[in-house]
Amino acid sequence: MSGRSTGPAVLAWVLGTLAAVLGLTPAGRAGPSPEEPVRVLLYHRVGDPRYPSTNVTVEAFRAQMGWLRDNGFSVVSTRDLEAHLLDGRPLPPKPVVLQFDDGYRSVLERAWPVLREFGYPFAVFLPTRALDDGYADYLTWDEVGSLAREGVEFGVHGHRHLRLGRPRDGEASKDYRSRVREEFARSAERFRAHGLEPRWVAYPYGEYGPAVLEACRQLGFRLGFSQDPGAVPPDGDPLRIPRFAVVGSLAELATFRERMTYGALRLRDLEPPPGPLAASDVPRFAGRLVEPGRYEPGVNLFVSEAGRLDARYDAATGRFEAPGFRLTRRINRVLVSARERATGRFALASWLLVVPGTE
Repeated sequence: MSGRSTGPAVLAWVLGTLAAVLGLTPAGRAGPSPEEPVRVLLYHRVGDPRYPSTNVTVEAFRAQMGWLRDNGFSVVSTRDLEAHLLDGRPLPPKPVVLQFDDGYRSVLERAWPVLREFGYPFAVFLPTRALDDGYADYLTWDEVGSLAREGVEFGVHGHRHLRLGRPRDGEASKDYRSRVREEFARSAERFRAHGLEPRWVAYPYGEYGPAVLEACRQLGFRLGFSQDPGAVPPDGDPLRIPRFAVVGSLAELATFRERMTYGALRLRDLEPPPGPLAASDVPRFAGRLVEPGRYEPGVNLFVSEAGRLDARYDAATGRFEAPGFRLTRRINRVLVSARERATGRFALASWLLVVPGTE
């Protein structure tokens, strides 16, 4: 399941480096307070020390929920987020969405009591075969039904929880697209069989690309969630919503507080585009900031397997570019940040690259 990938460790290193380079403090830099973007927080396990890279202790989880309350954040549901992004419905100040991938039992046994105490809504994304086959450590369908009647929301996390970011070696494009569609169609069918509406999808292992997005759009999913760090841009693709993972070392309260200061950075013309690469040799990492006048001159650009790159930036057009190189890991993320003129805080966006010929 998604908690077993090396992604959290890589993101911890990149985001830790990012904070050090930017000189961020937990409180951020003082300045005017415009409308806060939505931030989606992604959890996996709570109070399960057997899997430290995807776990948050109960004590840390409770401290985070209390910090959100004490600092004026409004925890809203995934349905509220859908209405906001697709229908323009306003959200309360400083909105936050809480989500759990994989449907582990610790959500019921350890997270749910804390969330019920605080009165916070949340959503759980389920790999449906794990429930069909009664895997240990996962929720059962009966427990899902009971939680749903209590108001807990559920989304699809695939059926077999496959890596779908690129075709298998030697797999024809037609076969790959058919496999992608079947994975999400089957999980949607299992949801309907248990009286749940498959409105939202979270991509297994955070992997996506054009074939995944196309299949999920055709199947009628209204929102899709990645594992790309960042706040939610108001005009982004609703099937590529970023989330901040709160796992392992990223669950420390200082890191948690720091991430809640990031604004949403709007990017266009990304190179390479998100998803699978045609080759592991990347000519350049580039893109364009929307409304570059909102930001101070200069950007910070990171690639997860290399750290910070020396990026050229044109303040007039918002164009940034850094030399490319050969990628060796299956999953890389490109992270870009820029400092907002009005607030002094950093805005952050990122996108996924899936490298061929690697595992």
